[in-house]
Amino acid sequence: MQEFHDAAYPIVTLPFFGEPVQVQLRELTQAQIYACGGIDISLIETLHDKIRAKKKPTLRDIVGYSEIYHQIAKKALHRPSYDEILKSIGSNIDVEQVRRDILKLHEQLALLPDGKEADELDMEITRLEISANLLLPDDFLAGVVSYAMGIAKSDIKEVNEEMLYNAAVAAKLGGDNPADHLHGRFTDFMRDDINRRAWIIFHQKAKEMGDGS
Repeated sequence: MQEFHDAAYPIVTLPFFGEPVQVQLRELTQAQIYACGGIDISLIETLHDKIRAKKKPTLRDIVGYSEIYHQIAKKALHRPSYDEILKSIGSNIDVEQVRRDILKLHEQLALLPDGKEADELDMEITRLEISANLLLPDDFLAGVVSYAMGIAKSDIKEVNEEMLYNAAVAAKLGGDNPADHLHGRFTDFMRDDINRRAWIIFHQKAKEMGDGS
């Protein structure tokens, strides 16, 4: 078992291909999560999300979310580091070089007209993105992201659509934010998530009722 000496980062036990391993992790700030692309992640599951989840996600969707989660894991893993873990599982992929190759291919794709050649190049880009982004086992990645974002010790998974709508109504009347009307354990990132989702639901319901407010 690896010895840890840096007391600044807690030791966390997570599954790795089903086997328990110990790592040192850091919780990420709101700014760090956003820097990883976390602005596109919501931790709240509403009825709309459940309906949408029944539809098969595209390969592009899978790659996009995986990219964000791996960037979060890269920042969160202290010891062993993200790169050290990749080496330990025998990954000899130069991820940064792959990313540079992907950028070049995107530049080429932008110059091509729609057609077979463009479709083939797009599939090659997707293949490279998968090779760069789908490296860690799902159970381990989920555990790292949950810790890094403070999910397990928060109340974010208790938030539902009705709570969000009521919070938005109260915020509309009070001239403040929906998160000000939901009390629980939430990080700054989660409070922003609550605000975004609550206003979306509020305006959707207002539109359904014919009220443009």
